[in-house]
Amino acid sequence: MTTRRPTPSLARALTAALVGGLVGAACDAPEPAHLETPMQVIPAAPADACRRDPAVTRAVRFDRSPGGVPEVDADWLRDEHCNVRVIDVREAEELAGPLGALPFGEHVPLGALAERATDWNPEQPVVLVCRSGRRSARGVRMLEDQGFARVASMTGGMLHWRDRGFAVRRRRPEGPARRRLPVVPADGPLTREAIAAHLGDPSRIRWVKVAALLMQGTQSCVDGRDPRPVVGTPGGDAGELLLALAALERVRGEPLDVARVPSLLDAYLDAFGRFYVHTDDHALHAIGEDLRADPRFAPHLAAHDEDALERLVRRPPRDLEGPLLAALSEPTHVGCGHLRLILSNAEEYGVRPELTRALLRSVFVRLWRGDAIDFVILEGEHREGAVVNVVLDGAVHPFTRIPTVAPRLGSRELFVNHPQVSAWLREQNATFFFEEDPWLHAHPERQREFLATLESMGEAQLGATLAHLASTLPVYTAHVSERAIRVEGPAAGTGEGGAR
Repeated sequence: MTTRRPTPSLARALTAALVGGLVGAACDAPEPAHLETPMQVIPAAPADACRRDPAVTRAVRFDRSPGGVPEVDADWLRDEHCNVRVIDVREAEELAGPLGALPFGEHVPLGALAERATDWNPEQPVVLVCRSGRRSARGVRMLEDQGFARVASMTGGMLHWRDRGFAVRRRRPEGPARRRLPVVPADGPLTREAIAAHLGDPSRIRWVKVAALLMQGTQSCVDGRDPRPVVGTPGGDAGELLLALAALERVRGEPLDVARVPSLLDAYLDAFGRFYVHTDDHALHAIGEDLRADPRFAPHLAAHDEDALERLVRRPPRDLEGPLLAALSEPTHVGCGHLRLILSNAEEYGVRPELTRALLRSVFVRLWRGDAIDFVILEGEHREGAVVNVVLDGAVHPFTRIPTVAPRLGSRELFVNHPQVSAWLREQNATFFFEEDPWLHAHPERQREFLATLESMGEAQLGATLAHLASTLPVYTAHVSERAIRVEGPAAGTGEGGAR
């Protein structure tokens, strides 16, 4: 008999009880050790260098951009930073890069933001900063979900700050507590030593309890460009829900009516909370090129205005929603490699294109109406040098602490996969569908078959995606606990690069 998830209402009650005590402790890894690199450590602006005006602080209000996120521009932040809390949400190594960092404010990586913010005053005005404004916009939504009343993103991020010619800071950390970065090859496969050193850095792993995933979203994609520590599965939440829909069709032996997909997604959001789906800037550029050639979209898209394009994708005019949905579900406009492969290779993945398009369109409609869709735009080129399967000792249950892993090693990246967590969450998805699908509800004896189909299709889809995207890369298994880390591999038949 499979392990059943509580009903959605019971799951929310369980999650509230658990996460009420877990949110503050969900990501309670030790503070990151300093790295022996020209990294920047930015304390809050000292009191004698910054004169705060309490009256001005109380009066601060942020206007929402056309994309729906409150924003301030670089000039405003330069002049008013003393009266707000300024947080740079980039990764530590970015602060030493060519863009530098603000000469004021604090550094809290996006992956640690929700945890750290539990100790902040939610009435205090907060401005978040990142490279381009995308991650900071995501952080704004996270803090708003935690009850922050006045939080904004700096428009255009550090790219805009640089273009305005404003000052930045760069300096080495002081003090004896330093940690050497692993030697990471500039190109080619990553070695076992480099991966072990990466996972051994406490700033690269953050521990969360599984119960917290039921409220704060579940899984991100295995894509190595994600700047945060992740719990990875191919396609993230969107990939897992599409997998479940396809498995349901296989067990039933007939296609689902795609008109049911929106209501199933609504029920899924109600049961599980936030829902992750991502694209990338390459797909965004491709869709921009096509839309600018369409007279219906031309008035909304100036040439080379990527900010306007992102605003359009995140919140289009009502009369353009239909044609935009059609464009967003074309393979060349899907920035998640896993979902794009499913859409382009339907027979190999066992998923009808109509089902994939129906899910993608439903997700965007719910993004536009303000539901809890975690829509992420990943930046840059793929620089993955290995696949890492993160494995825990023992079974996964709601109280298990699992390691979220930062995929980036300096300029390199990892495909990060959490097979045990995926298996546990597929059990929850199986029970969700058992409760929500009338056919499965009427055939309880088919639940075990449905879960087995989920697992077998999930393994096959993972293998297919790795064959397309990572066929030459070594595959490592990282046995991770809070006491020790052991990296094994690479697996036989994978690319070279692991230490023998």
